Amino acid sequence: MKIRNILCFCIILLMVFSSACSYFSGFDSARKVADKFFEDRFENGGVGRDEYYSKVFWDNTDAARWQNIKKLVDLSLGELQSYSLVSWNLQDKLPTDQLSGTFAILVFETEYEKGSGFEKLTLLKQSGWSEFEIVGHQIDSEQITEMVLKGIQKVAEQT
Repeated sequence: MKIRNILCFCIILLMVFSSACSYFSGFDSARKVADKFFEDRFENGGVGRDEYYSKVFWDNTDAARWQNIKKLVDLSLGELQSYSLVSWNLQDKLPTDQLSGTFAILVFETEYEKGSGFEKLTLLKQSGWSEFEIVGHQIDSEQITEMVLKGIQKVAEQT
């Protein structure tokens, strides 16, 4: 009986370690994509090239509106100076719709020429995909908020 209990404990421990390795492997894969995305921004400037965003992103995003958002970010913040990961999370979603697979949510603290902020990248790796792809990108910054409020004030003054 004692050997059976030890064997069961070893099997459970092996399953936990196997699951943890897979979890951290998913994080490493998502982090590599995010690092490529940020490094490209250092090399080419701006908020980032559109090729890093998945088809899922473009199916749910108006391209003209996205270009305006990128211009707003560029005007508000200037060039990216640094980034550092502050939190992350992985979640598996069962295949029930187009958004099934492994989600990685990575939050970075970012420093720009004109200010700082936080950027949340939501990445997805579906079955059959070779790597994670960006399905969501949120930039929160006091400088962006100020720029938006100036635009609202300008419109309000014209009416």
